[in-house]
Amino acid sequence: MLLVHGQPGGGEDWRELAEALASDHRVIAPDRPGWGAHPRPAGGIAENAAALARVAERCGAEPPLTVVGHSLGGGIALELALSRPDLVGALVLVGSVGVSAALSGLDRLLAVPIVGDGLVRAGGAAIRRAAGAVRRIPDRWPAGHLARRATTLPTVRAVLSSAAGDGLLGRARASFLAEQRALIEETPSLQRRLPLLRVPVAVAHGRSDRVVPLAAARLLAEQIPGAELVVFEGEGHLLAFERTAEVAALVRRYARMARGGMPG
Repeated sequence: MLLVHGQPGGGEDWRELAEALASDHRVIAPDRPGWGAHPRPAGGIAENAAALARVAERCGAEPPLTVVGHSLGGGIALELALSRPDLVGALVLVGSVGVSAALSGLDRLLAVPIVGDGLVRAGGAAIRRAAGAVRRIPDRWPAGHLARRATTLPTVRAVLSSAAGDGLLGRARASFLAEQRALIEETPSLQRRLPLLRVPVAVAHGRSDRVVPLAAARLLAEQIPGAELVVFEGEGHLLAFERTAEVAALVRRYARMARGGMPG
């Protein structure tokens, strides 16, 4: 299984899901270019797909791979399946991009040089200020424990970091902006090729996702032949983190399909 993180993020974001799957599958969850310990700068969707193919081959991963992608990572997973059908046997897309309907006005502004940089700096500062309040939510409150756990994700820590050169103040900011521009530029081509996919695909989405709207997930599933839309009630964009056991069960089901087994 190959797990593809979103932006900002890192392979460690998948820790809980990887642990849930590791008892009966080999799980590869690398940092993508521009993030974590990866030495290369960030690239576009197609560049990321090619980089992941090289990682899988270096690791000796045996096709067919079940590829799980979150958010931007879902778009990269789609590109990998389209460009390397010899490697990919099934896809599980979680809160995924892939169609133009997934791109908001803010997404497009973030891709504009100078404007995007200013927005990212301001947004990162605002989120860091809010983090203190999140950490003070009492445990007895329903959202308190989950909110504090969310601040431990590498994805969220990248935003919360205030040290120069860390978080969205250094390399991560440059990576985020480069990928944002690629997202706007490459999504139309990716969407046009969705009908060419010939592998089992699950589109998993939280009904309360405010980053990628549910309408975009429905359109994504409609444009992929035979895709299954799986909607999780009451969950948002961090679906794999919020409903790890259920997502793991879905991934296992699609892994069986990748190997030609029964889906149930």
